[in-house]
Amino acid sequence: MLVAIGDLVADLIVLGGAGLERGTDNPAEVRLTRGGSAANVAMAAAPRHPSRFIGRVGDDTLARALVGELEAAGVDVRVQQEGRTGSIVVLVDAVGERTMITDRGAAAELGPIDPAWLDGAEWVHLPLYGFSAPPSRKAVTDAATLAAARGARLSLDLSSVATLRDLGEVELARLLRDLRPDVVFANEDEARTAAELGLGPQGVYVVKRGPEAVRVTAGGETRDVPVERVDDVLDSTGAGDAFAAGYIVAALEGADPCESARAGSVLAMSALRRPGAL
Repeated sequence: MLVAIGDLVADLIVLGGAGLERGTDNPAEVRLTRGGSAANVAMAAAPRHPSRFIGRVGDDTLARALVGELEAAGVDVRVQQEGRTGSIVVLVDAVGERTMITDRGAAAELGPIDPAWLDGAEWVHLPLYGFSAPPSRKAVTDAATLAAARGARLSLDLSSVATLRDLGEVELARLLRDLRPDVVFANEDEARTAAELGLGPQGVYVVKRGPEAVRVTAGGETRDVPVERVDDVLDSTGAGDAFAAGYIVAALEGADPCESARAGSVLAMSALRRPGAL
C-alpha cells in the first residue's frame, strides 16, 4: 500500500491566465479540477498499485465531491472533516508553466492521524506542503515516524521554492534529520534553493529538470536518466506528482532508482497533455 499524506483541494485552472491586464476583462479557459499534491500522487498510483490518501478537508459540498472522485478511482480515502476545503488558483502560461495562488484551508489544520490509518503502508509519500503549518507539520511528522518504525519506506517531495524558503534552513535540516527519507524528489528550482539553504539530502535524490534528463543520485553516484521530450505541453500541473507516483510504484515492484525514474517520467508525460492533475 502506497500512503500519501497531505492536501486534497480544488484547483481552479486558468489556461492563458499568466498575462492579466488589470482592471478589465481577461478571456481565458477556466476549469475546476481536483488538486493537492498528496491526493494527486494517490490518484495517479491507484490504477497501478493499492493507494491511500490521508488528509483534512472541510465539512462542505466541495469536500464530498473531491473525496468521491478519489474513491471512484479506487483510492482508499481517510480524511478528517472540519472547516473549509482549500482551493488553489493556477495561472497557466502559453508554455504550460504555472503560477499558483494558494489557500490550503482545512488542509493546513491536519490533526493527529489515527495510527490505524497507516496499517498496511509499504511506502509513505510526504509533499513538503504538509509541513508548512505547525499543526499539520506535527501530525505528518508523527505519522511518518510511526510508519517508518513499522517498516515503511518514506519519500519527501520538496514541492515548492516558496515553502522551502518559508521553512528555512534550520527547520528543513531538522525534518531531513528526523525523517531520514529514503527518496527525496525535487525539480531543478527546488534543488537549487535547497542547495542555497545548505541542504544535502541523504538516500536517493531525484531531481526533475523539465525536458532534460532526470538526475538521480544514489549510493554516492549520480546518473542522468533521459526523458522523452513533450512538445505539446498544455499544463504542467500535477506532472511532478505523476512522476512521484510512477517512481514509487516501480520501486515497490523492485525497480532500481534509475529504472524508477524512467517509469516516473513516462507517467509524468501524460499529465503534461491535459489541464489539471491526473
